[in-house]
Amino acid sequence: MKHKKRFSVVLLLMIVFLCTACSGGNTADSAGVQTTAEIPVIINQAEYVLYQNIFYNDYGSQYENAPVTKNGVFAVLQDAFNDRTRYYVWGYLDNTQCCDWQWEFVPKDTKNLPAPGSLITVSGTFAKDEAAALDGYWIKDADVSTVKTYTGAAAELHMLAMSDTLERVQVLNIMYRSEAFEGKTFTAYGRIAGPGVLQDPYYDGSWEIPFSAASDSSALAIGTNVTLNGKVSAGTLGDCAVTVTQ
Repeated sequence: MKHKKRFSVVLLLMIVFLCTACSGGNTADSAGVQTTAEIPVIINQAEYVLYQNIFYNDYGSQYENAPVTKNGVFAVLQDAFNDRTRYYVWGYLDNTQCCDWQWEFVPKDTKNLPAPGSLITVSGTFAKDEAAALDGYWIKDADVSTVKTYTGAAAELHMLAMSDTLERVQVLNIMYRSEAFEGKTFTAYGRIAGPGVLQDPYYDGSWEIPFSAASDSSALAIGTNVTLNGKVSAGTLGDCAVTVTQ
Protein backbone atom coordinates (compact mmCIF):
# COMPACT_ATOMS: atom_id res chain seq x y z
CA MET A 1 0.00 0.00 0.00
CA LYS A 2 2.99 2.32 0.24
CA HIS A 3 2.65 3.30 -3.40
CA LYS A 4 -0.32 5.50 -2.40
CA LYS A 5 0.08 9.09 -3.64
CA ARG A 6 2.16 11.03 -1.11
CA PHE A 7 1.43 14.45 0.22
CA SER A 8 3.93 16.88 1.74
CA VAL A 9 3.27 17.14 5.45
CA VAL A 10 5.02 19.66 7.65
CA LEU A 11 2.98 19.48 10.82
CA LEU A 12 2.78 16.45 13.09
CA LEU A 13 -0.55 16.49 14.89
CA MET A 14 -0.47 14.68 18.20
CA ILE A 15 -4.19 14.74 19.02
CA VAL A 16 -6.81 13.74 16.49
CA PHE A 17 -10.48 14.55 16.37
CA LEU A 18 -13.26 12.64 14.66
CA CYS A 19 -15.56 14.40 12.25
CA THR A 20 -18.32 12.24 10.83
CA ALA A 21 -20.80 12.61 8.04
CA CYS A 22 -23.03 9.57 8.31
CA SER A 23 -25.98 8.63 6.17
CA GLY A 24 -29.48 8.76 7.51
CA GLY A 25 -31.97 6.00 8.13
CA ASN A 26 -30.46 4.93 11.45
CA THR A 27 -32.27 2.61 13.85
CA ALA A 28 -31.18 0.71 16.96
CA ASP A 29 -30.77 -3.00 17.64
CA SER A 30 -32.03 -4.94 20.67
CA ALA A 31 -28.96 -3.89 22.66
CA GLY A 32 -29.56 -0.21 21.87
CA VAL A 33 -26.63 0.11 19.43
CA GLN A 34 -27.44 2.27 16.42
CA THR A 35 -27.72 0.49 13.08
CA THR A 36 -27.49 1.75 9.52
CA ALA A 37 -28.07 0.24 6.10
CA GLU A 38 -25.47 2.58 4.56
CA ILE A 39 -21.74 2.66 5.15
CA PRO A 40 -20.73 5.76 7.14
CA VAL A 41 -18.44 8.38 5.58
CA ILE A 42 -15.74 9.37 8.06
CA ILE A 43 -13.77 12.57 7.42
CA ASN A 44 -10.70 13.19 9.57
CA GLN A 45 -7.87 15.37 8.26
CA ALA A 46 -5.78 14.93 11.38
CA GLU A 47 -5.78 11.14 11.07
CA TYR A 48 -4.66 11.47 7.47
CA VAL A 49 -1.77 13.74 8.45
CA LEU A 50 -0.73 11.29 11.16
CA TYR A 51 -1.01 8.36 8.75
CA GLN A 52 1.21 10.12 6.22
CA ASN A 53 3.78 11.07 8.87
CA ILE A 54 4.04 7.55 10.25
CA PHE A 55 4.18 5.62 6.98
CA TYR A 56 5.93 8.08 4.68
CA ASN A 57 7.86 10.51 6.88
CA ASP A 58 9.39 7.97 9.32
CA TYR A 59 7.64 9.20 12.45
CA GLY A 60 6.50 5.72 13.44
CA SER A 61 9.16 5.24 16.11
CA GLN A 62 7.72 8.17 18.06
CA TYR A 63 4.48 6.23 18.57
CA GLU A 64 5.79 2.73 19.21
CA ASN A 65 4.23 1.08 22.27
CA ALA A 66 1.93 4.07 22.86
CA PRO A 67 -1.78 3.61 23.64
CA VAL A 68 -4.01 4.77 20.80
CA THR A 69 -7.71 5.08 20.06
CA LYS A 70 -9.07 5.26 16.51
CA ASN A 71 -12.58 5.90 15.24
CA GLY A 72 -13.66 4.92 11.76
CA VAL A 73 -15.20 2.36 9.42
CA PHE A 74 -14.49 -1.33 9.97
CA ALA A 75 -13.05 -3.35 7.06
CA VAL A 76 -11.87 -6.94 6.73
CA LEU A 77 -9.24 -7.73 4.10
CA GLN A 78 -8.37 -11.25 2.98
CA ASP A 79 -4.60 -11.35 2.42
CA ALA A 80 -3.89 -14.51 0.41
CA PHE A 81 -0.25 -13.51 -0.16
CA ASN A 82 0.35 -13.99 3.57
CA ASP A 83 -2.55 -16.33 4.36
CA ARG A 84 -3.99 -13.86 6.86
CA THR A 85 -7.25 -12.09 7.60
CA ARG A 86 -6.53 -8.43 8.30
CA TYR A 87 -8.69 -5.94 10.18
CA TYR A 88 -8.75 -2.19 9.61
CA VAL A 89 -10.33 1.00 10.88
CA TRP A 90 -10.33 3.71 8.23
CA GLY A 91 -11.65 7.02 6.91
CA TYR A 92 -11.04 9.84 4.42
CA LEU A 93 -9.02 13.06 4.32
CA ASP A 94 -11.91 15.15 2.98
CA ASN A 95 -15.16 14.98 1.07
CA THR A 96 -13.48 14.21 -2.25
CA GLN A 97 -12.91 10.72 -0.78
CA CYS A 98 -9.89 10.17 -3.03
CA CYS A 99 -7.33 10.19 -0.19
CA ASP A 100 -7.73 7.90 2.77
CA TRP A 101 -6.11 6.64 5.95
CA GLN A 102 -6.32 3.15 7.47
CA TRP A 103 -4.92 1.54 10.59
CA GLU A 104 -4.45 -2.21 10.76
CA PHE A 105 -5.34 -3.71 14.13
CA VAL A 106 -5.23 -7.09 15.83
CA PRO A 107 -8.43 -7.59 17.85
CA LYS A 108 -8.36 -9.38 21.16
CA ASP A 109 -11.62 -11.09 20.24
CA THR A 110 -12.53 -11.87 16.64
CA LYS A 111 -15.78 -13.66 17.52
CA ASN A 112 -17.82 -10.58 18.40
CA LEU A 113 -16.75 -8.14 15.71
CA PRO A 114 -19.50 -6.27 13.86
CA ALA A 115 -20.18 -6.51 10.14
CA PRO A 116 -17.67 -4.77 7.84
CA GLY A 117 -18.96 -1.28 7.13
CA SER A 118 -19.86 -0.66 10.77
CA LEU A 119 -18.64 2.41 12.64
CA ILE A 120 -16.22 1.33 15.38
CA THR A 121 -13.80 2.58 18.01
CA VAL A 122 -10.50 0.69 18.34
CA SER A 123 -8.25 1.01 21.40
CA GLY A 124 -4.92 -0.75 21.79
CA THR A 125 -1.15 -0.37 21.60
CA PHE A 126 0.55 0.99 18.49
CA ALA A 127 3.37 -1.42 17.73
CA LYS A 128 6.01 -2.16 15.12
CA ASP A 129 5.89 -5.60 13.52
CA GLU A 130 7.68 -5.73 10.19
CA ALA A 131 7.14 -9.47 9.87
CA ALA A 132 3.37 -9.63 10.34
CA ALA A 133 1.83 -6.17 9.92
CA LEU A 134 1.19 -5.41 6.26
CA ASP A 135 2.82 -1.97 6.44
CA GLY A 136 5.14 -2.63 9.38
CA TYR A 137 2.93 -1.11 12.12
CA TRP A 138 -0.40 -2.05 13.60
CA ILE A 139 -2.53 -1.67 16.72
CA LYS A 140 -2.14 -4.81 18.82
CA ASP A 141 -4.26 -6.16 21.68
CA ALA A 142 -7.13 -4.09 20.35
CA ASP A 143 -10.48 -3.69 22.04
CA VAL A 144 -13.24 -2.96 19.54
CA SER A 145 -16.49 -1.24 20.43
CA THR A 146 -19.31 -0.81 17.94
CA VAL A 147 -20.73 2.68 17.56
CA LYS A 148 -23.08 1.90 14.68
CA THR A 149 -23.73 -1.52 13.17
CA TYR A 150 -23.91 -1.85 9.40
CA THR A 151 -26.94 -3.88 8.31
CA GLY A 152 -26.88 -3.36 4.53
CA ALA A 153 -25.91 -5.66 1.69
CA ALA A 154 -22.75 -7.65 2.36
CA ALA A 155 -20.41 -10.18 0.75
CA GLU A 156 -17.46 -12.41 1.60
CA LEU A 157 -15.19 -9.79 0.01
CA HIS A 158 -17.01 -6.59 0.94
CA MET A 159 -14.97 -4.00 -0.93
CA LEU A 160 -17.72 -1.39 -0.66
CA ALA A 161 -16.74 -1.30 3.02
CA MET A 162 -13.08 -0.62 2.14
CA SER A 163 -11.16 2.56 1.46
CA ASP A 164 -9.74 3.02 -2.02
CA THR A 165 -6.34 1.86 -0.75
CA LEU A 166 -7.74 -1.29 0.85
CA GLU A 167 -9.84 -2.11 -2.20
CA ARG A 168 -6.70 -1.92 -4.34
CA VAL A 169 -4.95 -4.43 -2.09
CA GLN A 170 -7.95 -6.78 -2.17
CA VAL A 171 -8.25 -6.54 -5.97
CA LEU A 172 -4.56 -7.40 -6.40
CA ASN A 173 -5.10 -10.42 -4.17
CA ILE A 174 -8.02 -11.53 -6.32
CA MET A 175 -6.01 -11.13 -9.52
CA TYR A 176 -2.74 -12.70 -8.43
CA ARG A 177 -3.92 -15.28 -5.87
CA SER A 178 -7.09 -16.18 -7.71
CA GLU A 179 -7.33 -19.75 -6.43
CA ALA A 180 -7.91 -18.49 -2.87
CA PHE A 181 -10.97 -16.48 -3.92
CA GLU A 182 -12.69 -18.64 -6.51
CA GLY A 183 -16.46 -18.52 -6.08
CA LYS A 184 -16.43 -15.99 -3.24
CA THR A 185 -19.10 -13.33 -3.30
CA PHE A 186 -17.93 -9.73 -3.56
CA THR A 187 -18.95 -6.10 -3.73
CA ALA A 188 -16.72 -3.55 -5.46
CA TYR A 189 -16.68 0.05 -6.68
CA GLY A 190 -14.74 1.93 -9.31
CA ARG A 191 -14.89 3.47 -12.80
CA ILE A 192 -15.47 1.87 -16.16
CA ALA A 193 -12.08 1.65 -17.93
CA GLY A 194 -13.50 0.06 -21.07
CA PRO A 195 -15.96 -2.68 -22.00
CA GLY A 196 -15.90 -5.24 -19.21
CA VAL A 197 -13.06 -3.58 -17.28
CA LEU A 198 -13.27 -1.89 -13.88
CA GLN A 199 -10.54 0.47 -12.65
CA ASP A 200 -9.62 2.44 -9.54
CA PRO A 201 -12.36 4.95 -8.70
CA TYR A 202 -9.90 7.87 -8.54
CA TYR A 203 -6.44 7.12 -9.95
CA ASP A 204 -5.57 6.16 -13.52
CA GLY A 205 -3.09 3.30 -13.75
CA SER A 206 -3.63 2.14 -10.16
CA TRP A 207 -5.45 -1.10 -10.99
CA GLU A 208 -7.80 -2.62 -13.55
CA ILE A 209 -9.71 -5.89 -13.36
CA PRO A 210 -11.99 -7.59 -15.92
CA PHE A 211 -15.63 -8.13 -15.05
CA SER A 212 -18.54 -9.92 -16.69
CA ALA A 213 -22.04 -8.59 -16.20
CA ALA A 214 -25.27 -10.49 -15.79
CA SER A 215 -26.80 -7.98 -18.25
CA ASP A 216 -25.26 -5.96 -21.10
CA SER A 217 -22.97 -3.22 -19.76
CA SER A 218 -21.18 -2.40 -23.01
CA ALA A 219 -23.02 0.92 -23.34
CA LEU A 220 -21.46 2.31 -20.17
CA ALA A 221 -19.15 5.21 -21.00
CA ILE A 222 -15.51 5.16 -19.93
CA GLY A 223 -15.22 6.92 -16.57
CA THR A 224 -18.72 5.98 -15.39
CA ASN A 225 -18.78 5.36 -11.64
CA VAL A 226 -20.32 2.00 -10.76
CA THR A 227 -20.70 -0.54 -8.01
CA LEU A 228 -20.59 -4.27 -8.72
CA ASN A 229 -21.64 -7.39 -6.89
CA GLY A 230 -21.19 -10.96 -7.99
CA LYS A 231 -18.80 -13.89 -7.57
CA VAL A 232 -15.07 -14.15 -8.24
CA SER A 233 -14.27 -16.26 -11.28
CA ALA A 234 -10.69 -17.13 -12.35
CA GLY A 235 -9.23 -13.92 -10.99
CA THR A 236 -11.97 -11.70 -12.42
CA LEU A 237 -15.24 -10.25 -11.13
CA GLY A 238 -17.90 -12.58 -12.49
CA ASP A 239 -21.68 -12.56 -12.95
CA CYS A 240 -21.88 -8.92 -11.89
CA ALA A 241 -24.93 -6.85 -11.17
CA VAL A 242 -23.88 -3.32 -12.17
CA THR A 243 -25.22 -0.15 -10.56
CA VAL A 244 -24.32 3.30 -11.87
CA THR A 245 -23.50 5.76 -9.09
CA GLN A 246 -22.89 9.50 -9.05
